[in-house]
This record gives sequence, structure tokens and C-alpha cells, in this order.
Amino acid sequence: MGDADRILYLEEFLFSYANIYSYLMAGFAAMHLGTEFSSGGVRNMIAHGIPRTKVYLSQMVAVALGGFAVCIITPEVSLIVGLPLYGPPRSGVSVILRTLMGTMLTSLSLSALFTAVITAMGGRAAAVIPCAALALTGQLAASQIRLYLLRCEQMPGTDTRWYGLCHLLYDFLPAGQLARYAALETAGFLSMAGWALAMTALSTAVGLFLFRRQELR
Repeated sequence: MGDADRILYLEEFLFSYANIYSYLMAGFAAMHLGTEFSSGGVRNMIAHGIPRTKVYLSQMVAVALGGFAVCIITPEVSLIVGLPLYGPPRSGVSVILRTLMGTMLTSLSLSALFTAVITAMGGRAAAVIPCAALALTGQLAASQIRLYLLRCEQMPGTDTRWYGLCHLLYDFLPAGQLARYAALETAGFLSMAGWALAMTALSTAVGLFLFRRQELR
């Protein structure tokens, strides 16, 4: 009816599901690793002389590939379905590609985190609970931090002593990164990508340390 604020554009749907990626990945990681541990696949690989480091990394890569598939398929389906309805996106190709790359890097960090947690629990089915709890806690924390940042930016007189630290924490949390990518916010892409890679390295190191000392049954 002429109200520009109510007009929908294709890019609003491309990454609108990014906020739930962490839950999808938690479920996939628990299902894949649970199957590998319960079926004896992990134990058999070690029994055949394959180093534990290689076994662990192969499982993490499998989880990461599942996450990459989620990151690619959801915007692809949105593009195919929405293109004839809403026309081509207004945002530049570079913004969309950065957002896609960013979601994939964040999914890599979540893959490493969930792999470490589930491996530490021996691949038990119940491992999906702490993974989902981590995803939920991260999302709630990111939401509260986002509200504080918005108050600081929009309401004069707000106490901004913690603004810089909260902004840094928002970019560090995978849930904060995914929330920004869902809105096609790529201004801090390099910073978020760096944090995602740092979390990937840290989670992988911790997971490997625990797996090397784990007694498999």
C-alpha cells in the first residue's frame, strides 16, 4: 500500500534460519557421533592402528561437512523459492558471499565444540542435551547483549562502561555471529571469522586432549 517498511525483499529470507543452525548442528553431531561410538566404528578404527588424532579429526570433519551442508542448502532453497516471488536481492553479491562464508566458519567452530563435548561423554545419546543447552545459553546471552548494545546506541544517558566488552563478546559468541549473519550484517566479518577460527582451534585441542586419554569400551 505504499509503505516501504512493509515491502519484503529476497535477502530477508536467505539467512533467516541462521539463528537455529546451532540446534541443527547439535542434533546432527549427536546423531553422527553417537552412531559411530555405539556401533564400534571409532573403537575399530583405533584397533586397526589408526592414530587417535586422525580418528578424532575425521569425525570432526564429518560433523563440519554436515554443518556446511546446512549453511549452503537453506539459503539455496530460499533463493530458488523466493527469486520468482520477490525478484533478485538488492544486496550485493559480495555481501551475500561474505555472509555465506561467515555462517560456514561459525558452523565450523560449533562442529569443533560439539564434537569435543560429545566425545568427552563417550558418544552417548544424552550428549545432545548439554549441546542443546550450550546452544540455548549462547543464544540467550547473545540476545541480552544485543539488547544492551541497542540501548547504548539509541538511548542517551545509558551507562556505556561495558559497551566495548559486550560488543567484543557479541562478536565472539557463535550465537551472536549467527544473529548478525541472519541480518546480513558483515561489517565485522574479519573479526568474527577470527574468533570462529580461534574457537575451532581451542575446541579441537581440548577435544583431542580428552580423546587421547579416553578409555573406549
